[in-house]
Amino acid sequence: MQGMKIERTTIFALMITLGVMLPVAAQTPQPSAIPRAQAAFEELPVLNASDILRPDVLTGPHHKVREEVPTYSGANQFTIDSDFGVFEAEGNEMLLRRINEINAIARLKEVSRTDEFKEALGKAARSPMAAAKAIGNDPVRTITNVPKGLMKFMGRVGENVKGIGAKHEGKDAEGSQLQQAIGFSDAKRKVAISLGVDPYSTNTMLQHELDGIAWASFAGGAAFSLATLPIGGAAGTALTVTEVSGDLNDILKEKSPTDLRMMNRRALVDMGATEKEADRFLNNNAFSPSAQTAFVLNLKSMKGVANRRVFVRLAADTSSSETDAIFCVQTAALMSKLNNEQIPLSRLELLGEFPICVAKDGTTVVALQWDYAAWTPGAARVSDEVEKFASKPPRNKRVLVALSGQVSPRLRQELEARGQVVKDRVAPGPLK
Repeated sequence: MQGMKIERTTIFALMITLGVMLPVAAQTPQPSAIPRAQAAFEELPVLNASDILRPDVLTGPHHKVREEVPTYSGANQFTIDSDFGVFEAEGNEMLLRRINEINAIARLKEVSRTDEFKEALGKAARSPMAAAKAIGNDPVRTITNVPKGLMKFMGRVGENVKGIGAKHEGKDAEGSQLQQAIGFSDAKRKVAISLGVDPYSTNTMLQHELDGIAWASFAGGAAFSLATLPIGGAAGTALTVTEVSGDLNDILKEKSPTDLRMMNRRALVDMGATEKEADRFLNNNAFSPSAQTAFVLNLKSMKGVANRRVFVRLAADTSSSETDAIFCVQTAALMSKLNNEQIPLSRLELLGEFPICVAKDGTTVVALQWDYAAWTPGAARVSDEVEKFASKPPRNKRVLVALSGQVSPRLRQELEARGQVVKDRVAPGPLK
């Protein structure tokens, strides 16, 4: 049985504490917080997977998503039964990642049954590099013991490159330095990318299977034809739902975490972040090397948009989990998509503790990665704050709310009654 529970963490809890939550957050209503007498707010529903998910996501040769899908803190909560155990996914994006990983595990296990793999493994065992592998640290076993949720805040690592992007203190993102030196990590990275999965995933079962295939490939000299192996489902192979997925895959395949750090640091400084802000973001272990790079590429793709550094600072200071990192990556992707395809943006700002955009025509744009948005006391309160923000010159009072997932009919009605334009399913991911 393989459990992969990732809890909603600091960035969202902090927003609630400050009283400035995203327009989809559920909060316990206090009498003074309800702007209209006895306003009828929505209860967050338990959704049906069969109603909201594409058929290929709902079920596949190696998995089936359970029917009940609770939603809270803006994220749909999925449970996935698979041939390899039970996985949990917090959010639409994580669901796609886990399904891709399940399919990748199936392919890797198929490879491990072949005569070619067994022969390569035998050669690897007789290789002079076998001793080096044996004394290298096990990057999989240590990941299992990482605390998750609010108790996990890994915002500080050592000053050297060794700890960047790691899921545990004092460990390299790609295993031990010795493993990197012998080229094992490079081989593993390329196998993962060829399968459309994140080489730095926290999925321990995936990491175990990748280790075996990569070692047979590197030390045993095998050249596995992964593309010819059967894989079911069409959940999509992009590592992140961004406009830069192709570039991201190529970069992750060819660059080590050290190279990625150097590249990302230059890009952040070029975008206006101070060196201290860039380093604080790069040293936050909530972001794996892949999430870190995706976030930077998404911000970089918003050419000409001022003040992007505020999002860098927010991501660095408030993210303490993989879920927080995904929120930042996907929200930056939505901003980029809107800027490049629909409404040119002028600058980024912060409204309390979440990022907000101002378009070149003065429209206030709320673009957020959020799975299910309902009319809650928090939504009403934040809508009021957004209206106040939008009314201050040089802004023109117009408001566009653009969310990745689904907006409830009631929320749409309330926001449109306030004169706000609402767009949902901007990045639907696994949704129908």
